[in-house]
Amino acid sequence: MSLFGWGILPFQGIGGLLAKPLLLGMTRREIDRRLTRALGDAVGEIRTFRKAFWDTGVCDHYLEGDLILCYDDTDRLYYLEIHDAAPAHYDDVLLTGRPYGKVVADLRARGHRVVDGEAGCEVPEAGFNLTAVDVEDDSLGVESVGVFLRSPAEGVIRMSREPGVPAITEHDLVSGEGTRAVRLGQDRWELRARLGPALQSVPGYGGAAQDWYFDHGLILTFDEDERLKRLVISYVGAKGTARFRDVPLLDRPYADVVADLAALGVAVEPGELCGRVPGHGFTLSLMGRQNPAMPVSAVVFSGSS
Repeated sequence: MSLFGWGILPFQGIGGLLAKPLLLGMTRREIDRRLTRALGDAVGEIRTFRKAFWDTGVCDHYLEGDLILCYDDTDRLYYLEIHDAAPAHYDDVLLTGRPYGKVVADLRARGHRVVDGEAGCEVPEAGFNLTAVDVEDDSLGVESVGVFLRSPAEGVIRMSREPGVPAITEHDLVSGEGTRAVRLGQDRWELRARLGPALQSVPGYGGAAQDWYFDHGLILTFDEDERLKRLVISYVGAKGTARFRDVPLLDRPYADVVADLAALGVAVEPGELCGRVPGHGFTLSLMGRQNPAMPVSAVVFSGSS
């Protein structure tokens, strides 16, 4: 029997199990304290991971309740997922543990606008989305229910039209600033002219706009003044490097990177799923449970590093 049963509160969070709901915008500490006080040891194991390598926030997976809570870089809840072990409902429609096609049909029958997507659908006015086990076979179940403060699909995602430039596959880090090619505080359009076309979107948190340069291995986040506020170096589908004082940082065991930097007098402070290099303004990001053998997945510069 599941410990968790939730009702969707559009653009607010989820309620129904606890005396007080879990609300988007709450801090990680507040939520953990609320769950622990209500459920005690029944909360069970919590596994912390990073949802994507470019994220600067972390996610907590409450295994017993199959509830995943995603936090931004200030440790505030901005998105959550409910899975099969945690029954969820909206407007008297049970969303989990049923065939995906029947759930969608029931929502539409109640007059809700359902927008189909590649992996499932979104109910925009209700503040949630459904991920299907297989969108090609709607007799299979709903894999998860995602509750958002801002729709993941609300920003236009498209490639810009600047002329292409040769891929930059080697990034030498500049202490406190970024790389030789890209520095914090630079203008978005100046960078476009230098780096070429980007996949442009609105990030889930932490900035007003984001440009992803696949070939360069760069994800750039900009503030409302279109100045670079966060720089992530990592590669998907392409090979490249990030180096600091000739030490390669990406895709190597965390312990090896830390040892090589220490040999040069560069201190790395352990953090949650990361190593901080405060004297030089960047962090080494890890995806899952931290251990010395885990490879560094990304290098991040930000104003808060």
